[in-house]
Amino acid sequence: MLHSILIYQSETHKLLYNKNLQESKKDNIELFGGFLSALETFISNIHLSGSKDLKKLELGDKFVFITHIPQIKTDLVTIAEKEDDKIINRLFPIITSIIVDYKELFTENEYTLKQFKLFNQELNDLILSNRKVTDEKYVKNNIDSLKSIWEHKGEISIKLKENLTEQKNSYSLSLNKVENLPEKLMITKKIVEILNEINDNEELHEYQQKEKNLIKEINDRKTRLSYYLNGAKEALKNNDYSMAFSHLLSFSSKLENLTKPHIQKKYQDLAMILLKKDEIDRIIFSQTISEILIMPDDIDEYFT
Repeated sequence: MLHSILIYQSETHKLLYNKNLQESKKDNIELFGGFLSALETFISNIHLSGSKDLKKLELGDKFVFITHIPQIKTDLVTIAEKEDDKIINRLFPIITSIIVDYKELFTENEYTLKQFKLFNQELNDLILSNRKVTDEKYVKNNIDSLKSIWEHKGEISIKLKENLTEQKNSYSLSLNKVENLPEKLMITKKIVEILNEINDNEELHEYQQKEKNLIKEINDRKTRLSYYLNGAKEALKNNDYSMAFSHLLSFSSKLENLTKPHIQKKYQDLAMILLKKDEIDRIIFSQTISEILIMPDDIDEYFT
C-alpha cells in the first residue's frame, strides 16, 4: 500500500506538499512526526554527499523512496509497503514527470488554486488507476495535500491577488452595462472564478446566486421560445396565419436580451409579413413560410 507522497524544498528542506493516503492513527502521529524530522536530516546529507540517485530506505515493514528533482530543486519522497516495491518503482518516474509539468507551483510565487487542483487531480488519477496501492476513499477524501502547499507558501501572492481583484472590479463594471443575458452569465462566471481564487466568500455567495438566477432566467426563456416556435410552425401547417403571426411575434419578443438586435428584428419582420399577407407578393410570402418552417428547433442556435 502507498502511504504518502511528500515533496521537500531542497535548499531549505521544508515540506512543500504532503499527500497522506492512509488513515492516520493517533498512536502513529508522534512516531511519524519524528520520522519526518529524521528524513529531513537524511535528505540534507544526500545533497552534501552529492548523490542524485534514487534512494530506498527500510522503515520497519515499509520502504521509503527518495529522489532529487533538479528541474525544480525539490526532493520527492514516497512511503509504501515493501510488497509494493515493484509498483512504486514503476510509478515513481510518472509522479516525477507530473511534478515537473507543474513546476511553477514549486518555483513561482504567482500560482493559482486552479493550477494546484489540476496538479492534485493528476496525482489522484494516477493513484486511482493503480487501485492495489491504496484505498480509494483516502484518495477522494484527502484534503491535507490541498492545504499543505498553501500553508507553506501562502494562499495567494499579494501581487496576484491585487491583479485578480482589479479584474473582478472591471468585470463588475461591465456586468452593470451589459443587457445581453448570455453575456451577463459569462461575465458572472468569470467573477465567481476570480472570487474563488482570492477566497472572498462573502462576495462569492452573492455572485453565485446571481449566476443561478441568470441560468434560471435563460432556461425559462428557452422553454417559452421553444413553445412559441413550435406553435408558429404548427399554425402554418394548418394555414392559420393569424395564430402563426401571434406565436412568431411572441418568439421574437422573447429573444430580447438573448441575442443580437438584428436577429430579433429578423423574426419580428417575418411575423409582420404573416400579418400583412394580403399586401405581400405571393413569391415573397411563400419564401417566408418556407423560412419559418425550417427555423432551427435548437434554441441555442439563435444566441450566436
